[in-house]
Amino acid sequence: MMKRQFNRMRQQLSHPNITSRAQEATELLPEDLLQIEQRIEPAKRAAHSVSKRLQACLQGQCGSEMDKRVKKLPLMALSMTMAESFKELDTESSLGKALEMGCCIQSSLAKILAEFEITLEHDVLQPLNKLSEEELPIILKRKKTLQKLISDWNTIKSRLNQAAKSSSNSSGAGAGPGPGTSAAANKLEILKEE
Repeated sequence: MMKRQFNRMRQQLSHPNITSRAQEATELLPEDLLQIEQRIEPAKRAAHSVSKRLQACLQGQCGSEMDKRVKKLPLMALSMTMAESFKELDTESSLGKALEMGCCIQSSLAKILAEFEITLEHDVLQPLNKLSEEELPIILKRKKTLQKLISDWNTIKSRLNQAAKSSSNSSGAGAGPGPGTSAAANKLEILKEE
């Protein structure tokens, strides 16, 4: 019994970084994975639904040039109708003046709306699409890789413990960590830092 404990202590002293760091990593990673899961899924849903709703709110064509976008806006169609209507009326009539003023205001509003939509696409929609289509899938892929590495690490650790027990029972000497242990620990640390 004392010999076994002595061998374990000797093994831990000969490789302190691997065992303590690996134990900390495997104990903390399931909690980290759960936190990642709880953050990623709502972010993915939010990015997708907000992007979809914002695109539905846009009145102009997505990605088109400013002039084309302005021409297709309902505000510009109203402005053009007002312009045609006030030309048919007497220029001194109050209705003609109101239509002329309304035409100018609607045209200005159409240009402002088009500028706003272009800015919205550039500053909000494109980053949201990039997040939901590129970055979140990469994070989810790395999470799966991390889970696999944790599983591999736990398997290697249990094999090492079994080998240490069997070698200490048969020969009385402690087994050092296997060649796969340090590589698995390094992979686990690298992926955890990412």
